[in-house]
Amino acid sequence: MVICFEEKDRAVIEGKGMTVIEFKRRLYNMGNTIDDILKILKECADKIAKVWNVFIEKFFEAVDSVKLVFEQISDAYHHPASCRYRIVKIFSKCTGTDICFNWKITYKIKRRLSRS
Repeated sequence: MVICFEEKDRAVIEGKGMTVIEFKRRLYNMGNTIDDILKILKECADKIAKVWNVFIEKFFEAVDSVKLVFEQISDAYHHPASCRYRIVKIFSKCTGTDICFNWKITYKIKRRLSRS
């Protein structure tokens, strides 16, 4: 890296009590420090984005679990239930697995189908 200064710049730098070489070295080191800070900030932003995505996914799963409760209440009072709930209910009776487990599996499948 080449930094050129004029005589008036040299006079100002030397007036502050340092040589031009020291000033150039400090500028170079400050550039490296700023690069390091930017790298750390980028890593932090990536980690925050990952945490946010996990939070959103867990939030949607919680909302889906609440939806299951409403579907079970609707089915208990003989109101029309969703097609997904009917399939999950039949599948859990046939396999003997927990209805919540099957509901979560269909949520993952539903999310993948809706994205594509």
